[in-house]
Amino acid sequence: MTFDKLDKNRVLIILCEKDLEDFSLDFNTLSFEDAHSRKILMRILQLACFKTGIEAEGKSIAVEALPLNGECYILLTVTQKSRRTYRMKENKRSVCYFLGGSDNFLDAVEKLYKQNVCCNKNSAYCYKDNYYLIFDYPSIPRKLRRVLGEYAQKCGGRVSAARIRENGKTVCTVNAIAQIGQCL
Repeated sequence: MTFDKLDKNRVLIILCEKDLEDFSLDFNTLSFEDAHSRKILMRILQLACFKTGIEAEGKSIAVEALPLNGECYILLTVTQKSRRTYRMKENKRSVCYFLGGSDNFLDAVEKLYKQNVCCNKNSAYCYKDNYYLIFDYPSIPRKLRRVLGEYAQKCGGRVSAARIRENGKTVCTVNAIAQIGQCL
C-alpha cells in the first residue's frame, strides 16, 4: 500500500493485489454500503490522512476508486464544507409556517377562513411534499397565531421563506387563505 500526496488536499492511495487480498476486498464489491468495505476504507483513509498530514476532521471527503492492472487506485479529496448562503433581493420581513401534509394544510386554511382570520399578504407553497404558509409581515395577529398553533409549526423567517419560494411549487401567491378557503 502506498500513499502519494498530490497536493494540499488530495492523496492517491494504491492498493496492490496482496493488499486487496489481505483486507478481503474486491473492487467489484468495494462500496460504503457494505459494512466490511466501509470499515476497511475508513481505516485506510485515516491512515492516509495521518501519513500525509492532511486534516480531514470536520471537512467533506470525496473518495474515488479505479481498478488498474489488478491494483486499486483510490483518490481521496478533502475540501472545506461549504455553507450555503442566501442573498435577499427585497428587505421585506416574512414569517413561515410548516403545515405538513395536504389534510392538515386544508384543515388549517378552512378554519382560518371560517373564523375570518385572514391577513392579505399570505401565500401557500408545496416543498418536498409538505405545505407552507408564508405571511409577509414582521409578525401576525394573535388570533391567527392561535389557530396556526394547532395545525402548524413556525419554521423561520425570511431566509426560510426565500428558500421555500425559490424551490417550492406555488399553490397560491396572493391572499392564499381567502382564495383556497372559498373553495372549501
